[in-house]
Amino acid sequence: MTWTVRVSNIVPRDDKHNRAKALLPKVRNAAEVWLTEAILVEVGNALSTFNRQGAARFVQQCYHTPNMRVVTVGSDLMTQGLNLYQSRPDKDWGLTDCISFVVIANNKLLEAVTTDATLFKQAFGQSCWIEEQPD
Repeated sequence: MTWTVRVSNIVPRDDKHNRAKALLPKVRNAAEVWLTEAILVEVGNALSTFNRQGAARFVQQCYHTPNMRVVTVGSDLMTQGLNLYQSRPDKDWGLTDCISFVVIANNKLLEAVTTDATLFKQAFGQSCWIEEQPD
């Protein structure tokens, strides 16, 4: 699941807020929701100037929500993500995206929620089922 959905839940004036709220029951009912610490860092950065407390609460809740699995970004995962990032100059994937792709591939995850299905299709082709949240 991309951080866009999460930021939209914290920022009521965000244009994707209503779509993100509609997705919450699926997230709450999922057996497991994976996200990386890189995504959590992006949430904190994106909200640092106007909802720092909301971002901090969200990040803390992720670590304590039973169905959420927060993947630590240690030096090994960072290196793998950076290798993918460097090896694909033909793509506009960010480093956080590449770290997520490594986690998806290494753990054989089959489902992603994103506002950019093209990004995931480029990385995984048909091996990854995508629920696209249209812009």
